Amino acid sequence: MTMPRSIARLILMSAVLSLALMLAACAPRIYGVPEEHWEQMSESERQEAMRAWESVQKEREQTRREQQKIEARERAERQARIDRIHRGEEGHFGDLIRVSLERGRMRIGGRERRYAPLAFTLADGETRTVEVHSERRSGEMKVAYREGLLLLDLPSRGRNEYGAARLPWRSGWRRGETRRVDSDGPLELRDVRVHVEAVPLPGHGSRRF
Repeated sequence: MTMPRSIARLILMSAVLSLALMLAACAPRIYGVPEEHWEQMSESERQEAMRAWESVQKEREQTRREQQKIEARERAERQARIDRIHRGEEGHFGDLIRVSLERGRMRIGGRERRYAPLAFTLADGETRTVEVHSERRSGEMKVAYREGLLLLDLPSRGRNEYGAARLPWRSGWRRGETRRVDSDGPLELRDVRVHVEAVPLPGHGSRRF
């Protein structure tokens, strides 16, 4: 079945227009004005274009700074809450967990190795790195705990969570529960025993995930 000529012509015109817009966006510009147009402008028009461009850049910079301030304030507030949870001053049961890792193997120093058992606490909303030691080597593992989800062996950079071992909240965490996990993150956890236990926070009630 052949395509009607009108439709084919419309598709072709759309493709040409898209290509033209892409080329225009990539064309050299002077103060935001395409170079070929700049050459045709009068001096007064160029001055006006320069003032407009500088005004836009100032607004963008101001917006960027304001956004940075907002993000810094939000980070500070999150960290303050995490610190209060660790001190037992805020939060509910389940907002603070104690995690222990033992047995199994991890990739440390470029090789799969046995490691020394380790333990740490994590508060809801917290992301941190913990040190991992083998007999002659050491490394770091990025971990996080958010809304009842424990993440182990996260990529060291960026927000990509691919490959991390993911352990969602389970009722067994109330008294402590052990599971075996693997991961495809930087340390490639293999048959690692992970024990998770919720830490009581006196006076802040019970939380359900």
